[in-house]
Amino acid sequence: MNFLVVDGTLINGPDSTYIRLSRTKKLDDTSPNGGEQNAQITVEDAERNTLYNFTPVNNAGLYTIPGMNLDLNKKYRVRINTTDGNQYVSDDISVKATPPVDSINWVKRGDGVTIYANTHDPLNNTKYYRWEYLETWDYYTHYFSEIKYFNKPPDILDSMFQPRKADEFVYHCWKTNLSTQILLGTSLKLSEDVISLAAVRFIPQSAFELSSIYSILVKQYSLTKESFEYLENLKRISEQTGSLFDAQPSELKGNISNINKPDEPVIGYLTACSLSQQRIFISKEQVKPWNYLDYCPERKLVPLILDSIQIFFGGASPQLTPIAKVINPRTGRVDWISGGLPICTDCLSRGATNVKPDFWP
Repeated sequence: MNFLVVDGTLINGPDSTYIRLSRTKKLDDTSPNGGEQNAQITVEDAERNTLYNFTPVNNAGLYTIPGMNLDLNKKYRVRINTTDGNQYVSDDISVKATPPVDSINWVKRGDGVTIYANTHDPLNNTKYYRWEYLETWDYYTHYFSEIKYFNKPPDILDSMFQPRKADEFVYHCWKTNLSTQILLGTSLKLSEDVISLAAVRFIPQSAFELSSIYSILVKQYSLTKESFEYLENLKRISEQTGSLFDAQPSELKGNISNINKPDEPVIGYLTACSLSQQRIFISKEQVKPWNYLDYCPERKLVPLILDSIQIFFGGASPQLTPIAKVINPRTGRVDWISGGLPICTDCLSRGATNVKPDFWP
């Protein structure tokens, strides 16, 4: 049976809250998890007054609220109505304050770079912590593509290739990834509520991420004892079976239940807290030697013949990305188009963007 999976944290403050709904699946089911669509998600106060409504972000089961102002002295519930007529409700949720991230630092050793989070709560009230990160890095292609291809045969073949405008350059891109691991820490056994050198990310030596400049935004959340223990168990299970949204055992008990079917397992533990975060940058120059190598064969010269052009540069998955027009020195005409493998010539081919992020230096 496909049980509902609810993943998210209610963020108290101006930052957006995201909740993702998906379904469990059998261990041998390798199909992608598309997420639960067209659900209605609301946040209620103790009197069951609806305070906030989530809106869908995409068709992958992701929903959001731009920002919430929650009272630390009150409790809240999340209500989820799915299109199959079922209604899911969380237990009462207390709102916790999250102490600031003191610092994010990194250490390079022979096998790579490890990034750490450090924090403390002078009031000794937090004890249980969780981290996520959003990492972004820039990179450059081996070849610079001056021209782009138009799949419309004209009378003059070389006019199928036009100069790129500045916003169409594909030699410099930025790629962003979200953390997928469950990152937890606790100061319960310490005399003070201090977290020192909690490892949040390891980048292997000479990895692609540090071929130029790398940035990581570390997000910190406070947890209750119950939610920490739930996530510890979930981490153990997910490391055995796959990601958070892969098959999960039905005995994993969270704080969400199905009103229509009280005995139905629901995977997920919703919490509420403020968000603390900090960003750092690391450049290749800081971690030398960092010898990232990307094998790129010599550029190929494609004759200016319609069939050849369509074979190498046409189709849904072109074999080559055009680099430049090549003039025959004897005739003064364009006789060839030079091209390179997309991964060596078009930075967008790695699922990145050529739009510089606002936070980039």
